[in-house]
Amino acid sequence: MNIIIIMSGGVGNRFGADIPKQYCRLNGRPVIDYVIDAAKGSKAADKVLVVADPSCVHLSQELQNSGFDFAVNGKERLDSLKSAFDYIQANYPDCDGIIILDAVAPFVTAELIDDYLLKLRDYDAVITCQKITGALGNYDFDPLDREQYYMTQSPEAFRFKTLMPYFTTDFPSQELAWQMPRETKKYLNFDFKNNLKLTYDFQLREAEYILKNTD
Repeated sequence: MNIIIIMSGGVGNRFGADIPKQYCRLNGRPVIDYVIDAAKGSKAADKVLVVADPSCVHLSQELQNSGFDFAVNGKERLDSLKSAFDYIQANYPDCDGIIILDAVAPFVTAELIDDYLLKLRDYDAVITCQKITGALGNYDFDPLDREQYYMTQSPEAFRFKTLMPYFTTDFPSQELAWQMPRETKKYLNFDFKNNLKLTYDFQLREAEYILKNTD
């Protein structure tokens, strides 16, 4: 069994809207609706679990009527993931693979979801990555080689039973793959280049332009 987890519990303080940014309108639809479309289109997933503030679910009719499972969000991202993982262990103990999506990253596709879940046949984790294109600095002004580093993003997929023995909310990074032992097999995907995650309000206009002018 494979489960999609949609993370929709963020408040979005940097976005500056009156409601959480995942429920703001993008070309007339809540941002999360685009992620819901991708989840519904997946052929490799068996269930969809949404981690959200229950008081906000009504802001998306698509979400409210989705028939998805729900878990209550936590204070921080790792707390919300624990809520999701606890729900899965209690309700779907035979879960094999999970893929974690962000409700504020509207360009994910059903095809990408299925590709990540299928890759879990050969890998313990599949991680979306981006190359660092600018100079990489630090506060000690030591020279750093940017080719030795990369940025990680969602979606990310995991063999659930491989991840869970090592998962903790006390880990100093939100990147789950680094909680796993080094010898676990990790696939780094650098090919999802238009993976725009909405952090600031001006990015909503960028996303609108992309949706109207590209495929």
